[in-house]
Amino acid sequence: MNCWQKVGKIESQSLTETRLQLHYAIQFMAAVGNFLTKPQPDFSHASLTWNSELKVFVSGLVTTEQPFQVALEPVSLTSLILDAEGNKLAEFSLPQKTLDEGMNWLKQTIEPLGADIAQLTFITYPNDFPDSPLASGSTFKGSDEAKRQELTAYFANTNSILQAVSASTEGASPVRVWPHHFDIATLISLPYTQKDEAVSIGVGMSPGDGNYDEPYWYVTPWPYPDTAHLTELAGGGAWHTKGWVGAILTASQLSQDEEQQVQVKAFLESAMKASLELLEENKNF
Repeated sequence: MNCWQKVGKIESQSLTETRLQLHYAIQFMAAVGNFLTKPQPDFSHASLTWNSELKVFVSGLVTTEQPFQVALEPVSLTSLILDAEGNKLAEFSLPQKTLDEGMNWLKQTIEPLGADIAQLTFITYPNDFPDSPLASGSTFKGSDEAKRQELTAYFANTNSILQAVSASTEGASPVRVWPHHFDIATLISLPYTQKDEAVSIGVGMSPGDGNYDEPYWYVTPWPYPDTAHLTELAGGGAWHTKGWVGAILTASQLSQDEEQQVQVKAFLESAMKASLELLEENKNF
């Protein structure tokens, strides 16, 4: 069944402020994962997933006296506490509230569930974490629901595609939403090294960042290949070579005349194939 939601109703480069609001709103979940779940070497304990049935971002399960998860309903911008089966235990509307108010509510709500809230705080990231008035005490906005719906569609659409990639590709990780850059991705680990480094291909979607001020899909081979050997990509994709090397397809390149899902899949498939070929040129078993 095709579950793709058509995007492009709202100009993709007008989503910046809304993207920042959501990026900060998921930090409650990241904090809970970081401090209250079992640490993982790849930091995936702080990552989130997209729940396609509930249409929420959700943290990992916290195994307290009453196990729970923290979630975000992005369209209404509502923080949720769910039980292990996904039933709602509590909710907190973020519009007109500050980060501190949201954190205070979270602590007060999960402490009776058995959570140790003494060390619970927001994650501190490197300097590339985007700035926002929210970081200085401003409140979340509730007025841009249509834009939140648009950004949510990008995540839901991409999650559907990446779940298929993860399930059918050897070495692919589960699909995760990473709180640092707010991208959704799977990482394909390849069974060889290159100059003694682990080799991988990242496949995902960013809702926008310092590189592109709009959503974009990406495929990033690691280690970065020689840019002299980059090949043509399908679906309107191009190679990014400034600071990092990867294949990208921006939202503004999406066709409004053909099925968007077909275009995105064609881009990702061609970029994954090209990345694999580039990496295999220098592999060591």
